[in-house]
Amino acid sequence: MPARWFVSLRSKIIVSLVLLIIVPVLVIVFRFYSSSQQIFEKQLYQSNQTALERKAATMNETFSNMLKSSNWLRNDSEIAKFLRETTDWTEEYNSFYNYGILLNKLDSISQLLPGSNAYVALYDFRGYMHSTWAHTVKTDYAALQKEDWYERTISLQGSPNWNVPFQAPDLSSEPLLVMTRLLNMYRLNGDGTVWIGVPISTFFYTDKELQQQADAGTHIVLMNGDKPLLGDAGLIGSASAAMHAMHTDRSGIGRVTIDREPYMVNTTNIPVTGWSLVQLVDRKSFGTQLAAERNKSTLLVLLWFSLFAIAFVGLTFQFTKPIKRLVKSMNRVGKGELQTEVAVRGSGEMAMLGRNFNKMTKQLQELVANLSEEQQRKQKAQFQALQAQINPHFLLNTMNSIKWMAILSGAEHVSEMITKLGKLLNYTMRQQEEIVTLRDELEYLNVYLALQEIRYHDNIAVTTDVPEELLDAEIVKFTLQPIVENSIIHGNRFPLHIAIGARLHGPDLQLDIQDDGVGMNEETIRSVEARMDQPHAKFSGIGIRNVNDRIRLEFGPGSGVAIASQEGEGVRVTVTFPYRRRVTEDAALAHR
Repeated sequence: MPARWFVSLRSKIIVSLVLLIIVPVLVIVFRFYSSSQQIFEKQLYQSNQTALERKAATMNETFSNMLKSSNWLRNDSEIAKFLRETTDWTEEYNSFYNYGILLNKLDSISQLLPGSNAYVALYDFRGYMHSTWAHTVKTDYAALQKEDWYERTISLQGSPNWNVPFQAPDLSSEPLLVMTRLLNMYRLNGDGTVWIGVPISTFFYTDKELQQQADAGTHIVLMNGDKPLLGDAGLIGSASAAMHAMHTDRSGIGRVTIDREPYMVNTTNIPVTGWSLVQLVDRKSFGTQLAAERNKSTLLVLLWFSLFAIAFVGLTFQFTKPIKRLVKSMNRVGKGELQTEVAVRGSGEMAMLGRNFNKMTKQLQELVANLSEEQQRKQKAQFQALQAQINPHFLLNTMNSIKWMAILSGAEHVSEMITKLGKLLNYTMRQQEEIVTLRDELEYLNVYLALQEIRYHDNIAVTTDVPEELLDAEIVKFTLQPIVENSIIHGNRFPLHIAIGARLHGPDLQLDIQDDGVGMNEETIRSVEARMDQPHAKFSGIGIRNVNDRIRLEFGPGSGVAIASQEGEGVRVTVTFPYRRRVTEDAALAHR
């Protein structure tokens, strides 16, 4: 009886409660009292780290928005056009119109930046500053070039130059964070310089907030490497030395001693600028709070544990009753009694499990009933697939019969046409081959051209200049025929001569298809490229755009189709592949 009791689900749950919850909690509480100082320090450190990372993320978002705003200005074609114009915007209307657009865009960008008092300006090399606070003013360009921030901006060649704190004499007394960038670094001296500034209080702490945190024993400093930029005035002078002296203990907490006072150190990086945000917390300031929090947490843990243990034992007996009923029903189904159903009571999770069990047994019954019907459908699908394979062979066999009837009737030319058409269809229906040799593609093209000569009364002449060693090069199937057919359709001149050549260009194979049609001007070429995705080819339904896409899909972006033409001189289409030579089994054996 005792052994049977231990095997039951209820006994296992109770034993698990004792071993996995009661005993561990008692051990944890005991260890908690002995190591609460370290635990709370680590919790505080982690909490401070999380808060610091959130603050850094907010600052990083501000810096990122400033960087994005400068990118919008750098990439705006209308602004670039205005900056490059040589006409005077104060006298010429179009330039003045572009000037108005510039000011509107500067205002729009300033609204996207955090706070309501962001500043955006643009210095051009004509001696003007266009800004959101003074519109346009004349500047002393010679004096501007001597300022440190301007010299560094030019030297960075388009990379952002961050300055903090920055005191602008013509703005408010509050110091700013300023980012400057050179516009269009690819031109000599660029097109101008963008200047974006936001007050420090919009992303960092105010002096009042820094003082309140310092009174509570927390000091925050923004640093660029070893150089302090912003933060608590009381510690900003010793921040660099403190960072060099910082060490990490076994629990992962950064520690440093400043003026014989121990501090915990949290640091996090700001990716956009590469700066770091440092927080130093005086250990003495939270000693009293630590003891109070430890006692409070211990009381809450014991109270929660007691309530949980009482509720757990009571609910265990209630929850295991429907499980026992379900286990009995499952055993009957396991023996093959698919008509078994479990009694469902209530609307809880166990009731849902019972309903799903009943649904499963019904689905098993339906599955057995439908198994025979599913097998019949599979046999029918296999028969239809076999028919789909027979139809193309039937078509080729029928054409072969017609060819022999034409031979017996003396219609040799009809027999020849049917033979070529059969080869054309046979090559087309080889769908499993996407890559063929240049030799196979030329043979397919010759058969296609033989049929076209009948239609156009020998007004089409095609010559090929392909070295023998390139005939085994691998190309994408249906490459030449769509291009040649486009030359025939759009050449608009008969008789028409088409020359096909192949050559090696470095590691690539290049196919050149040149016709002597009427050619195209630049506007027509752009129109053809825009309509390149249309299926011009009448036989295969494959357009040049499709050829280009399949080549790039198979061989990569360095391959593809290029069109060149001059009006009255025909069209030249160049197709580029990586040179890959197909080696036959006989050739492979010969090399061994």
